[in-house]
Amino acid sequence: MMENAASDDSIEVPRGFRKELSEMIDSMDAAEKIVTSGKSRAMRTATWIMSVAAGLLLLIGTGLTIHTFRTPEDTFTDPEEAYAAVEKALTEISGKMSGGAASARQAEETVSRHTEVIRSLY
Repeated sequence: MMENAASDDSIEVPRGFRKELSEMIDSMDAAEKIVTSGKSRAMRTATWIMSVAAGLLLLIGTGLTIHTFRTPEDTFTDPEEAYAAVEKALTEISGKMSGGAASARQAEETVSRHTEVIRSLY
C-alpha cells in the first residue's frame, strides 16, 4: 500500500521536499553514528577513573568494616547478675511506660471535655 502511494504520480509532492527529506535522513544517520560509535576518549578516561575510585572505596570500606568489627564480649560472667540487670532495665522501662499511659489518659480526658463543649455549641 505504501509502495502504491509512493509511485502514484497524481499526488503532488511539494517542491524541495525530497531534498529536505534526504538531508534529514542524512543528519539522522550522522547522529546515529555519533551515538553508536562509542564514547569519546575523555568519557572513557573519566569512566575508568570513576571505576577505579569506586573500587578503591569499596576495598577501603570493606577493610575498615573487617578491622572494626569485633564479636561482642560478655558483660556478665554470673547469670544471676545478668538476670538482675535485665530485670532492673525492664522495671525502668515499665515505669516510664506507665507514666506515658497516665499522660495519655489525661490527654484523652481533656480532648473528651473539649469535644463535648464543641458538640454543645453546634
